[in-house]
Amino acid sequence: MGNINYFVLTVADCEASYRNTMVGHVKTLAQELLDDAGAVRVRVGVIATGDNPGAVLLVQAYETIDGFEKAMDVYAKSAAYADFVASGKVQIRLRNLVKTHPVPFQAKESGDPKYIVLTRVSSSDPLLDNMAKLAKVFEDAGACTLAYGTIITGSNAGNRLLGITYPSMSAIEAAYDMLGSDADYQALLEDVDINMRHIVRLA
Repeated sequence: MGNINYFVLTVADCEASYRNTMVGHVKTLAQELLDDAGAVRVRVGVIATGDNPGAVLLVQAYETIDGFEKAMDVYAKSAAYADFVASGKVQIRLRNLVKTHPVPFQAKESGDPKYIVLTRVSSSDPLLDNMAKLAKVFEDAGACTLAYGTIITGSNAGNRLLGITYPSMSAIEAAYDMLGSDADYQALLEDVDINMRHIVRLA
């Protein structure tokens, strides 16, 4: 598996009656992105908490930013993409590019992630030292993967985004129980503004 240097996150609002069909189309699109756009990893899920519960999330990971250009070509040719766009039941809410930062983390690639927790913060500092310290907390809680970067497009450009996958809700609970008593995390909260946290159920 190649190095992940960029993520593309797309969120689409979807009528509840169409959601299962939409998820099926997006999973087909995900495979097309793996096959034809050179995506390193693609995940599909439904947002469970936050501002727009029920929205469908597509996360694409690439080694280089030109993967996004290839993805646009895949969208243009994809019958699955065309179907849900033409349905009249789906509206793309956002599509953001994220440039990743290196954070030491022992990924559990053999695990079976069922959830992603996305946390967005406003900070002028990239917080790399802080994230390096906190990554061990997430490891100990049983997180599967961790990715961290700066949003480079959209209304939240310049914000930092942390994405962590988990095998269960209990692992998420364990992580935040541990953070509650972690001095480094409590100190970090005094310096940053957390402006979004979503839990996403992977499909």
